[in-house]
Amino acid sequence: MNQPFLSHSAPGSKVRPAQQGDCGEIAELAKQLGYQCTSEEVAERLKDMQLLNQYGVFVFELPEGQIAGWIGVYLFRSVETGTWAEINGLIVDDRMRCRGIGKALLNAAEIWARSVGCQTISVRSNITRDRAHRFYEDKGYAHIKTQKEFHKDL
Repeated sequence: MNQPFLSHSAPGSKVRPAQQGDCGEIAELAKQLGYQCTSEEVAERLKDMQLLNQYGVFVFELPEGQIAGWIGVYLFRSVETGTWAEINGLIVDDRMRCRGIGKALLNAAEIWARSVGCQTISVRSNITRDRAHRFYEDKGYAHIKTQKEFHKDL
């Protein structure tokens, strides 16, 4: 998916694959949701996500060139359930919300998922993010499970 997606939210805006030059803005947007990462960390992670049939990272670029949001999606594989696409991050600048940017990014992830053969796409959202839950439900996503997440440092 090398062509940008045109957006109806602002003339001249587009959704396009993330590039190394976007890392600073991606990191700053991640901080708005409490994810503390640096531009260098984002750059390293993007380097590890270059397999276009495994990962998609897209940004919403405003006409002036600023990044107003981004979305990450990847192939999730499991023995018991098979393969589907899973969104692993969707962030829209808090000053730019409710303008169709999230919808445009979600559309890009869904197009990517179909392009790699997926018939299902999922997303996990923190239980405290009611606004995000309403957004996904409004876009046709169904709440199917509530779970706890456990981590262990290795």
